[in-house]
Amino acid sequence: MKREHEKNQAEKLKQLFAEVTNQPPSEEDKAPTDFIEVDVLKLPPRSEVHQKSKLKFHIRLTSPFARFVLVFLLILIIIGVIYYKAGNEIILFFS
Repeated sequence: MKREHEKNQAEKLKQLFAEVTNQPPSEEDKAPTDFIEVDVLKLPPRSEVHQKSKLKFHIRLTSPFARFVLVFLLILIIIGVIYYKAGNEIILFFS
């Protein structure tokens, strides 16, 4: 499956490259396929394409103490939510 996907992707790239460079298709590429029409002159500049910031949530904690505090707080929040949702059932279970 993976080799078929790679072969298919390579054929599409060859066709696209041949279309952009205005080269006639080789004998291997004579199979009837759909070409993707790309107008290279109407593409936006790189500065516009890469100007949009991709918002990713990333926390960088280099201090081991900060990591410990974060994990401890997350565990406390999870325990608090579980107690809030099923507090009476938990007390009855252990008594």
